[in-house]
Amino acid sequence: MTGYWRCIGFLVVVLSVDSPGNAVERGFIDKFCIDAPHDRLCSVLPFDQTDFSSDFDYLLIEKGAQDPFDVFSWQAFVALNWPASHSGTPRTETIGDQPDAPRVWQSFARRSDIFGPDPAWKHCGEHISGGALLIEDMMQSDGSVLVDRNGSFAFYTTYANPVVESYIRENGLTNASGQHRLSATGNVAFPRGRLADKTDGRPASPPSITLKMAWRIMGSGEEHEYLTRPGVVFIPPPRTTDGEPLCVKAKLGLVGMHIAIRTQSGNGSEWIWATFEHIANAPVAKNARNVNSIYTHDLFPDGCAAPERKQETTFAFFDATCRDCSTNARPASDWRWSSSAPHARDSKGVPLPRTQAVRCWDIFESTAEVNRLWQTKLKGTVFANYMLISTQWRGTEPNPLFEHGEVPRYLTNVALETYQQFAKNGTCLGCHATAETVAGTPADFVFMLRRAAPERRNK
Repeated sequence: MTGYWRCIGFLVVVLSVDSPGNAVERGFIDKFCIDAPHDRLCSVLPFDQTDFSSDFDYLLIEKGAQDPFDVFSWQAFVALNWPASHSGTPRTETIGDQPDAPRVWQSFARRSDIFGPDPAWKHCGEHISGGALLIEDMMQSDGSVLVDRNGSFAFYTTYANPVVESYIRENGLTNASGQHRLSATGNVAFPRGRLADKTDGRPASPPSITLKMAWRIMGSGEEHEYLTRPGVVFIPPPRTTDGEPLCVKAKLGLVGMHIAIRTQSGNGSEWIWATFEHIANAPVAKNARNVNSIYTHDLFPDGCAAPERKQETTFAFFDATCRDCSTNARPASDWRWSSSAPHARDSKGVPLPRTQAVRCWDIFESTAEVNRLWQTKLKGTVFANYMLISTQWRGTEPNPLFEHGEVPRYLTNVALETYQQFAKNGTCLGCHATAETVAGTPADFVFMLRRAAPERRNK
């Protein structure tokens, strides 16, 4: 018997279905490659997620329903981080080989490549070589910054795969006038990925993918624990201590990765939202909630408390020796970059406190089991040091508790949404559902369309 929840007004009722054929059963969580043979890690990107029953309403996470999405997320994470040519073609080596080779996602377009203007390239482009990343974002989506244990900021990059980039360009969405024209005739609808259909001969079609990634500057002896990339960070004049633009060269380590994929199946028309983190970002809070423990008006009325037990891990965004540090406290909003360490300063040049981040939500037990399986398969590579926090998808119809039907109800990344973990809008699908074009029409969950130029730009 498989159970699920139906909410009627303020009454929550457990319903069940006796037919085992209607629910997804466990047992395929070791499907490391979407193509046979499935017992190997591979560079094949999953185009769709079809192991799903849309006959159910899941107001709580249920293992049999969550597993297919979590496996889909890991398959995508591995494929996107596979060694590749500069054009994005996966190489024949395995994911742990050629650590300095570009990754598949590095062929994707930066947000500024599509929309401009691109001051980072203007000031720092001459320093980009050898697969180095060009980074211009130092703020999270809520305008906050994150300071690591070394007193440096976290950095952020946003990418669109060729499917998204082509759709934007072909529909004239790089500028405001093009978005207004489309709004008069139809809605933004990014292409959905699908598998080949043998019954009607339809070929497979790649999905739309957007990525947001979080990075930190590597300290001494840390490089072997992270996926690292050489990077150049553009610091604009208002954010430097001396008022001059800077191009900062650094070895960067990946600490967080959002993967949004639009698919044909699995309610993927509203995208599938996966988020990964490095295992050493932050500890779990003393009062962390279970992802199914959501039926309360105040999720964390007193905030998220630091764990009491001794921490064996040295975390990037948490100091276990500081017992009096406030957890998940936003740093000063008027921050600056200093050329001398510690780099994170306030407007007066005083070093900012390191962020004392803790994880407010426990990882769902079945997701943790999937993580252990994939981390074991990835043993010997830096990718064994990453974990899936969860995969969010539309599992129910919108209702008063689940405004957009997202399951799990809340999903945030400590490195990307540090201070939104305990907020009612701490949800990937729910947040992106508010994305609009410059014409004020739905942007199909893609915020970057708001970056459209006021006039057409030829690039």
